[in-house]
Amino acid sequence: MMETAAASHTSRLGNCEVCASQPARYACPKCEVKTCCLACVQIHKRELQCDGKRDRTKFMPISEMTEREFMSDYCFLEECTRYAEHRKKDPSKRYTQQQRQLPLPLHRLRVAAKERGTRLQFLLANFSRHKENSTYLNWKERCIYWQIEWLFVHIDSETPTRFVEKRCNEQQTLEQLLHKYLDVQQELGGKQRKVLQHHQTAGIGELSLWLRAEGVKRSGQRCYRLAAYQTLRSNLAGKTIVEYPAIYISYEQRPPAGFDLIDSDEEVEAAASEPQPTPAKRPKPEAAAKPTKQLPELQDIYELAASFGVDNSSESSSDAELLSDNENADN
Repeated sequence: MMETAAASHTSRLGNCEVCASQPARYACPKCEVKTCCLACVQIHKRELQCDGKRDRTKFMPISEMTEREFMSDYCFLEECTRYAEHRKKDPSKRYTQQQRQLPLPLHRLRVAAKERGTRLQFLLANFSRHKENSTYLNWKERCIYWQIEWLFVHIDSETPTRFVEKRCNEQQTLEQLLHKYLDVQQELGGKQRKVLQHHQTAGIGELSLWLRAEGVKRSGQRCYRLAAYQTLRSNLAGKTIVEYPAIYISYEQRPPAGFDLIDSDEEVEAAASEPQPTPAKRPKPEAAAKPTKQLPELQDIYELAASFGVDNSSESSSDAELLSDNENADN
């Protein structure tokens, strides 16, 4: 009986689709390729780049589903539930809004930047840009030491050369901060001579500096023009900075490729400038005219009818006659 079952199984799968010389024994759960041995299984995974795992999100009609598919879907939902519960307990996912309570050092840094006319914004705690930001406020010196991302633009390459510098004093000019990169006698300038050759040849007087814009419309395609002989504090005044500034250095007197020039007095996003709508006041309902002399029961009926907008002019006359007859009978 076992030989009969094996023969029926092999006849159902057919021959191996890899070597085509042996009867197939296995079927791939993902791509359903029939194979006969481990060597053919490895060949099929390598050639088709298949991992051998069934795609549990692939559509399958209910008429074709078996007990195995139902159990697989059940296990898949259980994994999704465990994943969701795990993400709720992850400390890096606790903050999901920008309006959160900042730590004291970041709060002081934001207030100090606001006093200098710079709108400083922070990302959520799990963003890599927030994690690598080392900008801080020296409370004793009342000075901000910025982290700056220098991006040296090249004509023959779309990718700029990136340097991240920490502890940049806001009282120094951009010329002083870039001196270590543009002077060949400096250690950093000598090491990067091959990469920054055109910038060092042009000199600070022929270079143009551009700050990547934030908080304006189409901020990903716009930039500010910076003055090389002004301090970093003066250049950042009146601008929005997300974590730390990104400055492009080009030896052409035009914005980098893909950027447009904007002024410092550019309006911010319409969502931030538009006034919030105030709730409209509900009009007071007009008081309904009350009859001159009515019984308490009739008065309640009239008020109820007035709330539903019922015309009771015809009924009021008959009720008035009934009222007068009752008074005469009492007398």
